[in-house]
Amino acid sequence: MDITYLIARRIKKSSFSKSNVSSRIIKIAILAVGIGITSIIIAFSTGRGLQKSIYQKTAVFNGDVVISTFENNSSRLSLNPIKINENFSSILKDIKNIKTYQNTIYKAGLIKFNDNFEGIVFKGIDSTFNKLIFSKFIIEGRFPNVNKKNSNEIIVSQILANKLNLKIGDEPITFFKKDNTQVIPNQRKFKVVGIYNSDFTEFDDLYIIGSLNQIRIINKWLIDQVGSVEVFLNNSKKQNETAANLYTKLPPEVDVITLKSRFENLFQWIALFDLNIFIILSIMLFVGFINVTTALLILIFERSSMIGLLKTFGALDIQIQKIFMFSSFDIIIKGTVLGNILGLGFYFSQKYLKWIKLDPTNYYVSSAPVEISLLEWIFINLSFIIICLILLWFPSKIISGISPSKNIRKS
Repeated sequence: MDITYLIARRIKKSSFSKSNVSSRIIKIAILAVGIGITSIIIAFSTGRGLQKSIYQKTAVFNGDVVISTFENNSSRLSLNPIKINENFSSILKDIKNIKTYQNTIYKAGLIKFNDNFEGIVFKGIDSTFNKLIFSKFIIEGRFPNVNKKNSNEIIVSQILANKLNLKIGDEPITFFKKDNTQVIPNQRKFKVVGIYNSDFTEFDDLYIIGSLNQIRIINKWLIDQVGSVEVFLNNSKKQNETAANLYTKLPPEVDVITLKSRFENLFQWIALFDLNIFIILSIMLFVGFINVTTALLILIFERSSMIGLLKTFGALDIQIQKIFMFSSFDIIIKGTVLGNILGLGFYFSQKYLKWIKLDPTNYYVSSAPVEISLLEWIFINLSFIIICLILLWFPSKIISGISPSKNIRKS
């Protein structure tokens, strides 16, 4: 066994067995490293969790990529139709990154129940709609049966249901403007069969979901015409590449826009989380480094006579540095273990108990979401340990300035 490691173990035992300054400083350093790792895990997991949750909710309502006319993508309403034919469908099926796609029509209107009115956007869907993704938002009732011809079933948000005092089975009237020549709007009586809550106020405040055929009839569109096609991808990080591919293959009158382009301000705000995570990681790394450095320097000065003796016996500076680097490594590892116990304790308790609540109006979620992969967790721990050890190598070089003769005489 390496003699430097044995001496380092001896120093560690003597430091903890005595009620001296180094013992207290080492304990503080371990605690500081632990708090640092805990803070990094909390900041990283909540930042990633919030980013993922907001993206997924936005994608559920819009898809990763939206194919529509230029006018529709500008207004987000279905002003002009696009034609879905065999060539259109084959283009979508040939692109490997496309997982699924769904046909939609968006139309603005007013919904009335008893004496209450609210402005809404009716999202018309058909059998291509992915109900499994949306089903986790349903809190009461069921999803409307859009396969039935001219189905009048709809699902409304909890926000809208509360505003209009709607319950399952109620039949509100919805008014739609048909065209510029018509003075009297179209009326449709719908039946509420479900209530959803996504915690995404921007969508919940507006959208009701029902059969696409209802809007198609109002707009006098043909059976093969829809307002837009919402595309879901296997890898959402490649949405720009997929959108560009679609744009070159689809007809020139069709526009293709990515989710991040449509909600640019929202995703710029989300991107700030990465900066926040980096700042917190840097601060915690600096705090941990300062505390471990302080402990290392105190150990060096307390053991200056021993260092002088080792030099007298022919020990090289590099060998003595390794002794104190072993001690520093021990502090970092103990602190890292403590930090992981606390950090992962927070992670799993929040993931399953959801005890930290947030305001959905500001954060689009009702509780703080957490998300961290195994690789990210390993990266956090390894990078913290390696960076600390590299930085600690420089203060340990103070050993080379310790004179053997002076320190032996002092002892």
